[in-house]
Amino acid sequence: MAGPQPGPPAAGPNGTIDVKPSDLYRVSGGVAAQQSPMDRGAKQLLEKLREYPDAGGYGTAPQAFAASYVKVGNRFLEVWAKSIVSIGGAAVGFTSTANSYAKAEAANDPSGKTKAVHQPLPAVIEKVPDYGSVPNLRWGDDDGGDDVIRTLLEWVPGPVRDVLRPVVKHAFRMGKVAEVYPYPQQHYLNSLSKAWMSMTMTLSVTESALTGNVDSITRQSNSEWHNAMRHFCSSLWGTSAWGKSTAGYQWKHDSAASQTSTHPVMTVLFDTAQKVGDLLYQFAEAAVYINHEVWEVYKEAVLDAIPKVEVNLKDGVGMDDVKGLVKGLVKGAAKGAAQLGAGIVLNLDTAKLNAIVTEYNRRVNALVPQMDALMSPLDEAFRSAPRFEAQEARAEAFGRRALDEFKKEHRWTDPEDTKNGIYRIDLASSEYMANGHTVDKHVGKSPEQLAQRLRDQGDPATASWPHGKPTVGAASSFTDLSSAQRFTQYNIDQHSADIKQWLDGPPPPADGEVRKFVGAGPNGEVTGTSVTKQPYDPADPMTGFKQGGMEAKPIDVKNIDTRLKYDSSLDPPFAVITSMPAR
Repeated sequence: MAGPQPGPPAAGPNGTIDVKPSDLYRVSGGVAAQQSPMDRGAKQLLEKLREYPDAGGYGTAPQAFAASYVKVGNRFLEVWAKSIVSIGGAAVGFTSTANSYAKAEAANDPSGKTKAVHQPLPAVIEKVPDYGSVPNLRWGDDDGGDDVIRTLLEWVPGPVRDVLRPVVKHAFRMGKVAEVYPYPQQHYLNSLSKAWMSMTMTLSVTESALTGNVDSITRQSNSEWHNAMRHFCSSLWGTSAWGKSTAGYQWKHDSAASQTSTHPVMTVLFDTAQKVGDLLYQFAEAAVYINHEVWEVYKEAVLDAIPKVEVNLKDGVGMDDVKGLVKGLVKGAAKGAAQLGAGIVLNLDTAKLNAIVTEYNRRVNALVPQMDALMSPLDEAFRSAPRFEAQEARAEAFGRRALDEFKKEHRWTDPEDTKNGIYRIDLASSEYMANGHTVDKHVGKSPEQLAQRLRDQGDPATASWPHGKPTVGAASSFTDLSSAQRFTQYNIDQHSADIKQWLDGPPPPADGEVRKFVGAGPNGEVTGTSVTKQPYDPADPMTGFKQGGMEAKPIDVKNIDTRLKYDSSLDPPFAVITSMPAR
């Protein structure tokens, strides 16, 4: 649990803020602290659900509902677990970039007075938790029938009741009632509903805390800075640069111009918890309906039969003879029980019972497609939730730019290096600059997220392109920011002579001109992963998005493709707008 943290950075004389490494450490701790309530929330949900193991009912409709419920519940927990890891990555990234900045600041102080501050990385959950399955809505060994029968017969005289009980129990499942008995436990279902609804509070508090922490190191009057902050906070909840409206949710990054926040993974989890809670409540209402209506039919049959019971106490037994009275009651009870039992069997309105069961099944069956419909958004959220490495890299980039107040500069560059054709780059401090996007688009992506990019960045599906036709030839990703930095610097070093010739001219490049440099990684290393538009193996159509779609097989690649954009105001005079693994 995070201890007390420093407050937000003090505002400058013009309402500005001065972000220091200590502020990033504070934000890192604040972000890391949000993992615990999320982790605890999932565990408490399962504990609560396990308290009501026999909530479900018998029959095809309840069983179909239960199957859909378990499928949705398990996917919900999987998305929830991935979100916890995304938060952990962000927390580590803020501390990492603060440490790197403090080290560089000390190294570049000619007086030697600046001492590098170093904080240990926060202890966070890095591996996606496995919470297990939500309990099924099964029915127990005790079907509750005894309770119902007891209620039906509680006002029948004791001797009659005892003999009558097995007769009523035998008749208790007339017609279609046998197909749906035991019924669901409505009180248990209501408790399950409340347990699911309570998850929305955890989500709301976590989202608010995360946004508040990042906002505390943002100068909103700086449009680029504010834009990056909105971008970062939405990316934490699964947005991307190429996102679009899918499964009823918007998946594109927020911007400073966005009127509302788009945090789709959080919203999907929130909506799912609410909807599952609502459907469980409706299931409980259906249980109330069948319990009440069937009970009324049986009660009416019992009421109709009771007047037919005749207890003959005469049989030569005097009213003052207690033993004779008891004997007479037993004789009469046996006779009355037989009549009452026959009355119930013969006078039950079987057609009405069948109609009640039909209506009950209709109500429950109507809930199943509503539950099933929750899977598509959950699947997209599961696919979109950022990996630990991706959000760690984004936090490093945002934190690094915040430390420099989002100024357009390469800090601590040695002018002599540039003159000699030595170009030192820092991907974290290049992100957002000149629309630089290496970190956002090419670090920490899963193969499914690469296929997702091809899907979203493409034209609609046709007969020849059943999954849509991507407008880019491939999507690729470095494993993490460290490998992205290493491979990109290597590629620039290998092309330093070409870069110097481009920069020096003649003719000199114009501002905004982009030059592409592609080369192999060091010693034939795999530089990253790619999913291609067309099959990379002609013998296996699943190796390309064209036929494989979201199931397209990724390929390890060994090249690096780096794009530099000329900017005469910088030293060296370019920005790395993107760098990616390539075939």
